[in-house]
Amino acid sequence: MINRKIVLLVCMLLISAITIPLANAFDYEKQTLIPQVTDQEQPNAGEIHWLLPSTDNWQQFVNQGNMIEVVQLHFGCYYSGSADVTLSIEETIGTSLTQVTYPASAFPPNVQDWFKFDVPDVKLERGKTYHIVIRFDPGSEYGWSGEHGDPYNIGGSSHPDADWDYAFRTIVDKSKPYNINQLFLKFLENHSHMFPILRHIIGL
Repeated sequence: MINRKIVLLVCMLLISAITIPLANAFDYEKQTLIPQVTDQEQPNAGEIHWLLPSTDNWQQFVNQGNMIEVVQLHFGCYYSGSADVTLSIEETIGTSLTQVTYPASAFPPNVQDWFKFDVPDVKLERGKTYHIVIRFDPGSEYGWSGEHGDPYNIGGSSHPDADWDYAFRTIVDKSKPYNINQLFLKFLENHSHMFPILRHIIGL
């Protein structure tokens, strides 16, 4: 008769052999997902528009993602003594859903390029129109690139010309919740060499 302690020990080792790789597989699955993707964008940045202080400079976008994590603008600061600049995401102008403020020193001087505004994450409704709003005080020089020709034709902007859209990207989290049953089945498929061991122990 087989010693029950030996059987118990083998079972414990088997459980460890399954659960530890499964946990690692779960981490691996998380790492292989692309957590941040571009949801909406208007990449054309052929012209610079000098923004007005003490006003709302905005670009509309229609959210199709999930959690907004980052906003990128083709943007530049042209006076080191400029006031801080605030980027806000708003459904109705004047009511901020999330915002972040940067000093002029955060921008390379006299350089117009893509700049990342790392806003506090905010979940927006799919299919709804929102505004990216830039605000700053007088005595500042900020430029936001864009292009004529209505390149983002599902949203407008505050530019004086109706066919102008500012250059922007919204970076969102589209990660899907994990189904632990699917993950476990996938683990078993990838570790089929363990099945003979399982059958052997069950046979005991």
